[in-house]
Amino acid sequence: MTTPSSSPAEHDRLSHRVDLQRWWQPNRLLQSRAWLPALGVPALLVYVFFGISLDSVPDKAGQLALLCGLLMLAIYGRPVDGVSLRRSGILWLAIAAIVVALISWGCSWLTHPHWAESSFKVHRLTNWFAMIPVAILLGGQVKNTYTIWLVALCGLLLSPWISGGGWQEWQQGFAGVRVDFGLHNAQHTAMLFGTGALGLLAFAPDILRTRRGCWIIRAGWLLALATCITAVVLTQTRGGWVGMLFALVVIACAGIVTLRKHFHSHRRYIAAATMATCGAALLAGYLSLGDIVSNRLDAERQTITLVQQGELENLPFTSTGVRIRTWTEALQWIAQRPLVGWGGNGRSLIFDHSENLPAAIKQNFGHLHNSYLDLVVNFGLLGLLLLGALVFWLLHRSLRYYRAGLISGSTLLFSVSFAVFFGVINLFESYLFYDSGRFVMALVGGGLLTQLWAAKRQQATTTQHL
Repeated sequence: MTTPSSSPAEHDRLSHRVDLQRWWQPNRLLQSRAWLPALGVPALLVYVFFGISLDSVPDKAGQLALLCGLLMLAIYGRPVDGVSLRRSGILWLAIAAIVVALISWGCSWLTHPHWAESSFKVHRLTNWFAMIPVAILLGGQVKNTYTIWLVALCGLLLSPWISGGGWQEWQQGFAGVRVDFGLHNAQHTAMLFGTGALGLLAFAPDILRTRRGCWIIRAGWLLALATCITAVVLTQTRGGWVGMLFALVVIACAGIVTLRKHFHSHRRYIAAATMATCGAALLAGYLSLGDIVSNRLDAERQTITLVQQGELENLPFTSTGVRIRTWTEALQWIAQRPLVGWGGNGRSLIFDHSENLPAAIKQNFGHLHNSYLDLVVNFGLLGLLLLGALVFWLLHRSLRYYRAGLISGSTLLFSVSFAVFFGVINLFESYLFYDSGRFVMALVGGGLLTQLWAAKRQQATTTQHL
């Protein structure tokens, strides 16, 4: 009995379907009605491309994508091979975020009702968990993760022309003017381009391996990396520079360990080549951008001297001076409500009702330029514990599944280096409470989480078949 051959029309449909799967693969985490991913995935792609440079359209697209992802999880996230996405630890952490916000709000009504928020709000903490619906839409597919990361990187590289001043702003940056490309402010621009640079470095072995058109890909990688690093320097954001240095140390250590593992007999040559490459890169960077860095670092020398002398009341209203004044005041407020904080509007209360901050600071600032102080002022040590539990859950499982061979070393390296970078820069700006910070958390965290869920499913399936 022969099998009838497919018609030309059917063959074209199959070819088109296969071609589409080169760019976006079917969901392996759950099976849902086709219209949900058909709406959610395009909305997610629009959001990740325009989310940092435009406002209205990406916001609507992001909300649609998150809604589709949550519906898919709620309706179709039943257990498969004994693994239930609905019972994942990160879902329990999301519920804990609601509980922490509720406790803090309730205590604010008991202790200072005249300052408490009139209604219960959870978005300040639950926005961190936008990575959950993003992970659902990615469907546990590594290729889908790489696709949205690439789309986001392209949107980032084009942002100077979408939201910024284009070539003119680049020229101003090289002339010593602090630039931000229209991305909220220079600190957020440094965070976004720094994240892009870390991704390009972490996945360099995968990007640069031999393949068709490899020289075009390598040239594109080098241009994108140079653009991201240059943008970080031109933003003149010292906190971003410090975060990048710590993250680059992580990447350099991982690279040295990997090279020694594969080329143990040539370790001396590897060490020499590494030192020469880093030295050449530093020399080139210093010759081209050294004046910008040195001028920015010298700007706060007087402030640092006054801090060393303990003259905090005489600090100038520079970026460092403002930070130290507000941090000192925040610590006094934290000492009064250390466990549950002052409620979701706690940091605003400091600027509205502080008796120690100068009027110039109270009128011009509304946050503490430090995510951790903002978090503890609002939600106390419970909020800080929640953040620590989220980071630990993601990184611990990343390491576990890497050791089991279920996620790549590049993914682990990107996750760890980003965690170090993001952890450091949040000491100097409240990224956790801004759209740009939540955007990056959803993008990076969602891409990691979808791979962790897929690894857990794969591990469960393998165990059952043994």
